[in-house]
Amino acid sequence: MPKALKKIGILGAGQLAEFIITGINKVSAPFDFMLSPRSHERGLNLKNKFNLEIAESNQHLLDSCDMVFICLPSNNSLSILSGLNFRKENNILSAIAGITRAAICRTTNCKEVHTSMMPGYANASNKGPSLLFPENSEWHEFLSFLGPVFECKTEKEFNVAAVIGAVSGASFVLFETLSNWFENNNLSSKFSQNLLLETLKGNIEIALESDETLSEIISKVATPGGITESLVNQLHQKEALSSWLGGMDTILNNNSSKK
Repeated sequence: MPKALKKIGILGAGQLAEFIITGINKVSAPFDFMLSPRSHERGLNLKNKFNLEIAESNQHLLDSCDMVFICLPSNNSLSILSGLNFRKENNILSAIAGITRAAICRTTNCKEVHTSMMPGYANASNKGPSLLFPENSEWHEFLSFLGPVFECKTEKEFNVAAVIGAVSGASFVLFETLSNWFENNNLSSKFSQNLLLETLKGNIEIALESDETLSEIISKVATPGGITESLVNQLHQKEALSSWLGGMDTILNNNSSKK
């Protein structure tokens, strides 16, 4: 007998919601969705593509679904949530960047509030890692269909780990910048992009499979006086690598300052 589908209400039918729904449906995971009426055109597209239900209102969604995934825009998310009446049965997972769990607990008056961070784009292909804090078996099961799940033991640990969301998005800008260099030096666009991404893919797969630390791997690929050492030295001189760390510090500090 087929397993009954568990219905999850999604507040915020934006791009992240589309990625998540796509990933869940790709592997026929035992979940169904009710969408909030926000983002009417995207919501209709998702309804027609995946045969989903659109709630009459945000309140109707909360009244109909125990599990609620919130992916509203951060700039007006709390004002939207403050106008709703949450039930004690509601089990919330928030993927609102920059909004703390404490703020959502205060606004919703819910006891079951969990936070997540995910890349989104990779989750649509069931390859994107997700953070989860605090642990919850229902949300862990849900997220596991979208990629590996990293459970955080403390909110401080989650806040640090959540910076990966910015790193994930910025990595595509880095990929494009490097690919453009090859293209600007007379390689075709497709050749440049595939050469770069296949190289990085191979490096990442080997690093994941290896028991060696990244430092140990670097010691083998960056031979003294070689081209890797030369490029890395130039990056250090321009503070290109440390700029990444500075940017990540800024994201962390901005998020940590919000209560």
